[in-house]
Amino acid sequence: MHMRIIAVGRIRERFWQDAASYYLRRLSPYTRLDVVEVREEDPIKEGRGILAHLCGGVTVALDEHGESMSSQELALWLQNRIVEGCGSINWIIGGPEGLSQDVLNRSDLQLSLSKMTFPYQMARILLLEQLYRAFKIIKNEPYHR
Repeated sequence: MHMRIIAVGRIRERFWQDAASYYLRRLSPYTRLDVVEVREEDPIKEGRGILAHLCGGVTVALDEHGESMSSQELALWLQNRIVEGCGSINWIIGGPEGLSQDVLNRSDLQLSLSKMTFPYQMARILLLEQLYRAFKIIKNEPYHR
């Protein structure tokens, strides 16, 4: 399975870069994952940039009003996509102004990481960690407690 994270904005702080690299390395045995960064501007222009990078398959938009899932539920959702033969999943992370309506309309699932608001850099790390956790749950490997 191929996964693509399409994120608005660039991670500039070294500690966020290190955390992202850490989880990207840990995810590599489970999935091919690449990250595309879209320039931060007004949400409509960001939306056009995001939509231009979609690689087919299922699209998940991270949105504060999206569906909440536990780690177990995310693992089950991901496992179902694998069983269905889904070739790719796009994960979209908006910038400070959120996602355009066009992006939300194009998504197959709107997912909320929490009722709390996080900086977009942290949202990327949280998503990577939850994807790693989901694969460990699916493979029944130790990590999730």
